[in-house]
Amino acid sequence: MKKLLIITLSTILVSCGIKRNKTEFDKITIDKELNSNLFNSTEFMLNPLTLKTESGYDNYPDSTQYIIKSNAIVNNDSLRLMRFAKLKRIDSDTLELKIFETNPAYSQNLTIKIVNNEFKAEFNYRMSGPPIEPKIKKLKQELTIKSIPKQNGEMIFGSFYFKGICESDCNGGIEIKGDFKAELE
Repeated sequence: MKKLLIITLSTILVSCGIKRNKTEFDKITIDKELNSNLFNSTEFMLNPLTLKTESGYDNYPDSTQYIIKSNAIVNNDSLRLMRFAKLKRIDSDTLELKIFETNPAYSQNLTIKIVNNEFKAEFNYRMSGPPIEPKIKKLKQELTIKSIPKQNGEMIFGSFYFKGICESDCNGGIEIKGDFKAELE
């Protein structure tokens, strides 16, 4: 009986440890003094999928200007910028921040889930050409924000760092860093 109890307790402790590692959440750093030129910028750009022709723009339904909400860069490659950001509430204690951009060469998406004072980041991308399903293993993630928005209309301002390595359908490492701002929708 005593042996069965020890095995049961050991199994429970190991299971709890494995569950915590699988969540891959890290602590958010709160810095009320965090600052970036991006935070006060109102710079605009056309949707990157809009093409200019002799008779104007390509009639793409989304040929309007958008405010730049991120200065994220992937692997220090100026062709791999992610300049858009959206923040939405998933449930009562979870926010989802998406930093992204789609252009003729890449579709890139960094998703950051914020739960209470912790976060988890995942990066996915697609390239033009044959379809690929890249699998990226996260090695390091950091998130610093001024504060966590509580209600719709409040803004989040922050800085992040993500480092990963390709496990399949891609090569080498992935390093993403930048600042962002987004309104809770």
